Amino acid sequence: MGVCKFALTILMVLTIGAASYVHADPDEDYQKEIRPILEKNCYECHGPEKKKGDLLLTEFTDYAKITNALEIWQLVLERVQAFEMPPKGKEELKFNSHRKLMQWLRNLPKPEKTDCNKIASDRTANFYRGYVMSRRLNRAEYNNTIRDLFGVDLNLDDLLPADGGGGEGFDTSGNALFTSSIHLEKYLAAADQALNTVLAEDTRKLSPEVKRARERILVIKPGLFTRPREAARPIVAGFAHRAFRRPVTTNEVERLLTMFDRAQKRGDRFVPSIRLALKAVLISPHFLFLAEPEPGEHGVHPLGAVPLASKLSYFLWSSMPDEQLMKLAESGALLNTNVYRQQIRRMLADSKADALGERFALQWLDLERLGTDVRPDPMKFPEFNRELNESMHREVIACFNYVVRNDRPLLELIDSKYTFVNERLARIYGIENISGDTMRQVSLNDRNRGGVLGMAAVHALTSFPVRTSPVLRGRWVLESLLGDKVPPPPPDAPALTETADKAPNKSLREQLDLHRTKSECATCHDKMDPLGFGLENFDVLGRWRDKDHDQPIDAKGTLPSGETYEGPAGLKAILMQRKDAVMKHLVKKMTGYAFGRELNRFDECVVDRALEALQQNDYRASMLVEQIAMSFPFRHRFYPKQD
Repeated sequence: MGVCKFALTILMVLTIGAASYVHADPDEDYQKEIRPILEKNCYECHGPEKKKGDLLLTEFTDYAKITNALEIWQLVLERVQAFEMPPKGKEELKFNSHRKLMQWLRNLPKPEKTDCNKIASDRTANFYRGYVMSRRLNRAEYNNTIRDLFGVDLNLDDLLPADGGGGEGFDTSGNALFTSSIHLEKYLAAADQALNTVLAEDTRKLSPEVKRARERILVIKPGLFTRPREAARPIVAGFAHRAFRRPVTTNEVERLLTMFDRAQKRGDRFVPSIRLALKAVLISPHFLFLAEPEPGEHGVHPLGAVPLASKLSYFLWSSMPDEQLMKLAESGALLNTNVYRQQIRRMLADSKADALGERFALQWLDLERLGTDVRPDPMKFPEFNRELNESMHREVIACFNYVVRNDRPLLELIDSKYTFVNERLARIYGIENISGDTMRQVSLNDRNRGGVLGMAAVHALTSFPVRTSPVLRGRWVLESLLGDKVPPPPPDAPALTETADKAPNKSLREQLDLHRTKSECATCHDKMDPLGFGLENFDVLGRWRDKDHDQPIDAKGTLPSGETYEGPAGLKAILMQRKDAVMKHLVKKMTGYAFGRELNRFDECVVDRALEALQQNDYRASMLVEQIAMSFPFRHRFYPKQD
């Protein structure tokens, strides 16, 4: 059947390519030729009673309404072309009807492209949802910023509340980074802990790293010719300059020094008085928030060099700008395109760019939930503990950062001949001669490993606590790699357990086959399940297996297009055939992460240009990062009219 459908697809493409589909009256053509096909095959599921996938086709009563919603009809084209509409279980489109509908869909006008050098304005602000001109540092950014401000990692992130994802699903999204009274309490506690550690009263037990951090702050001490307040001024001014990530004014320094004065008046010694002034810095909105200064008038404005430096550093490093970047920003040189591009490349080569793997990659792949929201059953899988969970995460981070740091093709995230393991993970994978906790690169001879589909973190995330799930795994491939959102099951859809109760002696795969015979289930399961079957050789922890409950594992999959494959290696081959779909979704996700908001139609050019740059440059990682950081929306902002 799969071969026949594939042959049919080829025949259709050839037929469509040879045909011309020009009509004098497009509305008459729609009413007479196309709408009857939709009424017969589509309206039952996409009418007012069901409206599956939030798609209401019955509202398109004439051609004019269609041309006002071309993005929707582009989606319809993709679904019909992939044989996902109508779903299995419904009467399939007759050959002539399918051919006619495909011709018509292909010849619709293309959605209008937006100007790549524009962002939203007053007139189009409804496309610009979620943009926040200032946002709070998230928990990871706060800890990294404290690390770089003091020059020592003080591990304060556990003191702060976790942040949720917003916009495109990342904790960099301004509309999700609210500030509560709990946050304020925790920031006070974190500031106290940081300052009491670095500026401790007893210096005898300080580590060398903390001593260096202390010396970096206390650049001058009071003495015979230097009064305490005179010594405090450059200390407070220098610290505030770095912490606020911009030059500070004389008035700002004076306000901070009032805290030093207060401590002095109550009898505190010099260092405790400095601590109080610096605490005021660490709980200031100028430290806790990333703010883009308001221009003098509304409209679209380029970002100044100083706020642009912070925007770039928090994109690439999840932390504050370093001294070199700040000097270029404060001199204005950063606004020179060549200088700016050089800084992007320098920053990518820095070890602090590992934050892209730690923050972006784990959130893109939804792997932060592993070990918290999702975890294997401890009775059935006692091997899964905090250390193994951390090792699983570290493999993903190491592979992603290796690709970025060495400017390798991003396609190696789909398929590669290497991975990174430590002793714990090597035991899971059956790799010998690996000892210790350090992650090290290993070559892979097994084509089923390599790339994210071969990683234990993915297998554990996409399993139930006691067993694997082709459904969860297939959904993860669709959503996290291909960017195809799967809607929740409709209220009337039967649970898989109902199918299992009626067929208790059948395998999980056979039960899923029965489940998909129901039309209300087939729409999504026809897309998800075949992708998940290819990963069934991996158990919940990612160990390879040939049997499940003494039954041979069938890892073959047949996609709605009719394509067939077998096992993880075959599934990776399918994804490599669709590499541009995977890369486009990756581009969208990283763009949303960098912009800190939900994407809109004005970002389409950024995505398209980045994908084109990848295609023309062997999919090198630097091309993606540069295209995003150099884009018009990244370097500009819109300031609305004030009422």
